[in-house]
Parts: sequence; C-alpha cells; structure tokens
Amino acid sequence: MKNIVAAVDFSESSNNAARYAADLAAAVGAELHLVHVLDFHAIHPEVPVPDYVLDEVRNAGFNGLETLAAELKARTGQKINIATDLETGTVERRVRDFSWWKKPFLVVRGASEGETPSIGQLPYPLLIIPRDVTFRQVRNVVIACDAEEIDNGMPVPFEFLRELRDLLRAHFDVLHVATGREESATISFREWRATLMAQFPEIHFISAPTVEEGVNEYLEHHPIDWLVIFHFHKSLSKNIVLHCPVPVMSIKDRMRRMGAER
Repeated sequence: MKNIVAAVDFSESSNNAARYAADLAAAVGAELHLVHVLDFHAIHPEVPVPDYVLDEVRNAGFNGLETLAAELKARTGQKINIATDLETGTVERRVRDFSWWKKPFLVVRGASEGETPSIGQLPYPLLIIPRDVTFRQVRNVVIACDAEEIDNGMPVPFEFLRELRDLLRAHFDVLHVATGREESATISFREWRATLMAQFPEIHFISAPTVEEGVNEYLEHHPIDWLVIFHFHKSLSKNIVLHCPVPVMSIKDRMRRMGAER
C-alpha cells in the first residue's frame, strides 16, 4: 500500500491540507501518515523550557493529532488507515527523516500566506495545497518545464510520472514558457519533444516575460487540477507556489537517484 505523509501544525491551512490528503488517500487507496513536529528551539530559542511546559506541549500535540485523525476517519467513512507521529526538532529535518523512513508516494502540506514552504528540500514529491482548495478528482495535470529541462531532459524518472498518471487516471500535459531571456533559436527541443510525446502527447509552448506570467496565463485559459514543477525556488518564484489556485507538486532533482527505489 502506498503512503502519503501530511505534515501538520494544526493551523487552518494545515488542517485543510490534511483533509485534502485524506480524501486523496481514499481516492487512490493509500495509507495516511500525519506527522507533527515540535520545534522547542523555535518557540523559546534562548530560554530553557521547564519540563512541565514540555509535557503540556507534547500532550497538546498528541491530542491535536488524535482529534485530527478522528475527524479525517469520519470524513472518509473509515475507508483509510491513518497513523500519527509526534517528532521533536526542526520541521524540515524531522519531516525529511520521517519521509526517508516511510518512503511516501508524496508529502502534503498547506500553503500559508507569505510563507515559503519550509520542507522544499525533500527528496520526495511535495504537494502544496492552497488554503481554500478542497479535493476533487484529479483529471488534468500540467507539468511546467523550463529551458533546462529541454536541454538536459526531465529531471525525474518517467516511471514515476507514468505511475502518478495511471494512479490518478488523469490526463497529463506539458507546458514550456519561453521567456525573453531565452535565445529561442538556440534551444534544441526536437529530441526533447519527441521523447516527451511518447509519454505525454500534448505539449504547449507559451511566450511570456516571466515563467510566472506564462503559467498564470495558461491557468486562466485551461482547467487544470494540479501543476507540477521542478527545481523548487529556481524556475518558478514562490508566488506561484503560494498563490496558485490549484495544488502545486514540487519535485526535486534528487528524485533521479530514487528511480531504483521506486
């Protein structure tokens, strides 16, 4: 059975993402793992925390996980298995270590206004859920590629993308935004296009001043359910991640080395 990890902090954005993750797990037959990280250093960076305060915070964390898990089980009609885990340390490191242990198909978290997702270095796909988005069947997925992907090839195993497409039973398109900084005459995309079309027949090219503007233009005219991007914090600005109206899946280059594992 596939695993989905949802990193939660009990904010409204986080709880909404956990609900999305539960609905997704029910749709694809996955097990959901809720992980909450207590970062005491972030709460009290210079003052030692008394033991009774630590106990209160831990108990609140356990209670929050139990309450959320009960809500999600009721929401999905008891159709999914939900496990909970309380970790202590920095959020990014503990979620990363937990993910290495569970080897999830993907990690889910909420997008908060003005906050750059803090676990963008995960070697697993990270699905970022906008705060007001609820789950619906994923029918159309767009993979946004930049000039580097054209020159060097897709930075993740095709096996993963095919598996994701088949699991969701969704239609996948590829989008390339050519910006003013690119020398279009020097971009060799014929071989790249031929390789991609064997997997994803529809490839769209848009010219725009920035990648963000091109993606936004595409979203205005095409109904999609997920946007997939590579090179987190590189090709697309954090504004795409934080303000995109649909869930954004960020995939790191590191997934190249995960091909054998998957």
